[in-house]
Amino acid sequence: MKLKHAGIAVLALGYLAAAVLAWRHAHAPEAKQKVTVRLSHWQLEGTVREGIEAVARRYEQLNPDVKVEILVVPDTIYRQWMRTQLVGGTAPDLIEYTMYWGRIEELAPRYFQPISRQVAQPNPYNKGTPLEGRAWRDTFLDNMTGPDGYNTLMRDYYAPTIAMFTMRLFYNRTLLREITGSDQPPQTWREFLGLCEAVRAYAKAKEQTLSTIGNSWDNSWWIAEPVTHGMGSHHSPKLDHDHTLSLSYWEIALGWERGEWSYRTPELANGLKVFRELGNASQPGFIQMKRDVAMLDFLRGHALILCAGSWDASSLRREAPFEVGAFRLPLPDAADPEFGKTSLGPLSDGSVQTGTSFYLNKASAHSEEALDFMRFLTSVEGNQIFVDVSQWLPAIRGVKPTEFSKRFLPFYDGYNWGSQSYFSGTGSELRMFFLQEMHRMFGPNGSVEAFQKEMETRGPEYADRDLHAHLRDSRVAFNTDDVTATARLRATGEADRLPASPALLEGKYYQTRREMEAAAQRAEKTNGEAKP
Repeated sequence: MKLKHAGIAVLALGYLAAAVLAWRHAHAPEAKQKVTVRLSHWQLEGTVREGIEAVARRYEQLNPDVKVEILVVPDTIYRQWMRTQLVGGTAPDLIEYTMYWGRIEELAPRYFQPISRQVAQPNPYNKGTPLEGRAWRDTFLDNMTGPDGYNTLMRDYYAPTIAMFTMRLFYNRTLLREITGSDQPPQTWREFLGLCEAVRAYAKAKEQTLSTIGNSWDNSWWIAEPVTHGMGSHHSPKLDHDHTLSLSYWEIALGWERGEWSYRTPELANGLKVFRELGNASQPGFIQMKRDVAMLDFLRGHALILCAGSWDASSLRREAPFEVGAFRLPLPDAADPEFGKTSLGPLSDGSVQTGTSFYLNKASAHSEEALDFMRFLTSVEGNQIFVDVSQWLPAIRGVKPTEFSKRFLPFYDGYNWGSQSYFSGTGSELRMFFLQEMHRMFGPNGSVEAFQKEMETRGPEYADRDLHAHLRDSRVAFNTDDVTATARLRATGEADRLPASPALLEGKYYQTRREMEAAAQRAEKTNGEAKP
């Protein structure tokens, strides 16, 4: 009996203890759940991944209620992955994107949140620094005016940027010394051509597979841009109708429609000749290769030079089994015996814009926390952490580059006619056609003439696609302003003029339409006269 009563007492005590614990759990203050901010990017460079991670961990120390989760997706599938996530409603809060991939005017209003109001306010993480109290946008080296931060058609700020970049030719110092007896790179175009001949002779004597330039479809893009831009600078003043000492998209596009420039324009034709020399100094079949192949050729000693951006510098330093140097492509100057008459001189890096932009997902459930993380990433402290670890150039004023990244700071002692180039031409369609057809210039049977002929025959079709897309996006943009003006008239009775920016956009829209119609009529007349 006693044992029975003791067992009942133990059960009763156990039940009572469980009930007390349950009551305490139910009435205890709720533990605050951490907010998780998800960020995606495609930067596979080790130092860059580590840099973003370092900033995220520091941010979590300052904001213990927030966790930053970073998703790294290879660039080969990033766009498809991003589109799928956005359409499916599973995209992260912050998404890296670049306008150079095109169609940002389509994506921005549908999926991304403009941040114009936020960037007009001070960045709180700059308290106690020289940037305290300044508008967030004004803390960027380019005042956030680059195409990856500010959308000119939508006239809205969309994405903070975290770094600045320049293009350079990286070279194998050890191999250059073995070939030429010196590790100093060429300083002029003629010296560069002499180096190409020296590399061919060295490869033949050693019976080795060696090219002067490790090239690919991607790398040739980075070569064509400065070549066409630099060689075309002599002609650019003729298109600068707005007298801004730079070329806008409209001036390039309208110039194409009016016949003010083509790839037969002497300056551009000479630029194509320079580009052909660079292509013929590359490994055979480079157009069929991706940038990874070009980098492997360089790292294995099968190529003396690799054209890349400063974004690759830290990776090359880490992975190369030799000392890596860097120099700027020496384009022909005014003293060149062949191209001097159509050359201004060295091409400067110009007003370098910041990049690596992160867009805020409209569907984000944690937009305030996501924007707060971007404020820290682009603060003096956050950007300095990123720069120190990644070895990239900073995007924020007052942030100091490392000793390693200083060598890639912009070069200003030269000529530059704005950010628009003849390679990009009227937009992404013509640029892609340029890249698809550039093979006609290279090899024993290639020629500049063959490329020019193809651009004359089919180029207008692709230019028209660019212009029609731009007109469509422009119409959407200034129609929004018409609605705003109508609403203001009904609400206040005031028929204010539209601001200068949208009024100018609408004027350019109709001007471009007229030029396109005139060009179509000229083409129709020419085709009619050509018929027997």
